[in-house]
Amino acid sequence: MLKPTAWDALHPEKEHDTIMKKMDHLEVPENLQRNSHEVRDAGFENTAQTLIDLAKKATGFDCLENIDILDVGCGVRFTMTIINRSIPIRSYTGLEVDQALVDFLQSQVEPYDDRFCFERWNAHNEMYNKNGVKMQPSDLLPFTKPFDLIWLFSVFTHLCPDDAAVLLALLRKHVKPNGKLLFSTFIDDDLEGFDDRVPDSPLLNAYYGRKYMEKIVIGNGWKIDSFNDKELHNWIQHYIVCSPA
Repeated sequence: MLKPTAWDALHPEKEHDTIMKKMDHLEVPENLQRNSHEVRDAGFENTAQTLIDLAKKATGFDCLENIDILDVGCGVRFTMTIINRSIPIRSYTGLEVDQALVDFLQSQVEPYDDRFCFERWNAHNEMYNKNGVKMQPSDLLPFTKPFDLIWLFSVFTHLCPDDAAVLLALLRKHVKPNGKLLFSTFIDDDLEGFDDRVPDSPLLNAYYGRKYMEKIVIGNGWKIDSFNDKELHNWIQHYIVCSPA
């Protein structure tokens, strides 16, 4: 059975007099913070705020108050930042392979803030989820709704080409007609295809040639709005903004 999402709770067919629950603070245990030492040193909320602001500017959404967001590979820092810094959103749906993170978010956020919904996606990844199930184009994501904004930070940076193509095709089914997709990726302009840069650590650094990545994106139902160089001061590698083709 597909799980209702935050969007379902906000749908106009629901009761109009429902009072939305919202949290004003979230503490996350240190052991659930999965980001790099660089991000940790700069501050989890500071880096998340920077990326949220970048996503707004890059996609043209000046405000997220009326935006339904899907975050694939969500982790915890964006949820923490949205709550603790009172960033207005309509809804935020997080997909994550890490069961411990999902258990925490489902127990500590969902019951207390109606804007949020979290699901574990047991998708195989050689780096993060070796025992997961290989993604297939026929797969269904664990929700039915469409989204205005889909973002993936540090996901394609750890995907092989086959999985990148399948994921793009799956996400295409869940974007609104005027919606946007933003994802970060390692790009090497001198590379023609794909290079898994650290042989002893599969998919630690998954690099794509620019034209090769463009081909994968366009071949799976998207058009490229902008292809942006990495901005290390903004805590992001190369990033691509897409619209549904």
